[in-house]
Amino acid sequence: MAKITPIDVIKGISGKYGSGSDDYFATNTSSNKVHLAKFLNPYQGPATAKQLAQRTKFAARQAAATTWLNANKPSETNGVKGTALYQYVQKLKRQQGLSNIAQVLHKYMDDSNVITLPSGSSNGTSGDTPGNAGGGYM
Repeated sequence: MAKITPIDVIKGISGKYGSGSDDYFATNTSSNKVHLAKFLNPYQGPATAKQLAQRTKFAARQAAATTWLNANKPSETNGVKGTALYQYVQKLKRQQGLSNIAQVLHKYMDDSNVITLPSGSSNGTSGDTPGNAGGGYM
C-alpha cells in the first residue's frame, strides 16, 4: 500500500468542518496521520456537574503545565535547547511515543498539579537525571 503524505492544508485540519456537519477531523502532527470520525449521537444538553468539574480540573492541570513549560522552554535565559529538565522531558516524549510535551507533564502530574518527573536514565535504571532537580515543580 502506498504511503500518503498529506499536504500542509490537510495537515492543518482539526475539528468539525461546518456547523451542521457530523464529521470530525483529527490530525496527529507527529505522525502526519489524518483521522476522520463521525459523531453519531452528540450530546445536546447543558454540561453536567461532573463535566464542569472535569473542565475545571483540566484547566488547572493545563495551567500548571503551561507554567512549567514557560519556565523551562528554549529562550534567551534557558538557552537554545531549553533547560536540562526540558531536554529530559523531550527525551521522555520521544521514548513514550507521545505527540507533545504537555502529555508527558500531565502523565507525571499528581492530583495537586505538582509535576514529579521520574528519576533514572532512559532505560529505566536508577541514577541521577536532570529530571528531579525540579521534580516538585508546580
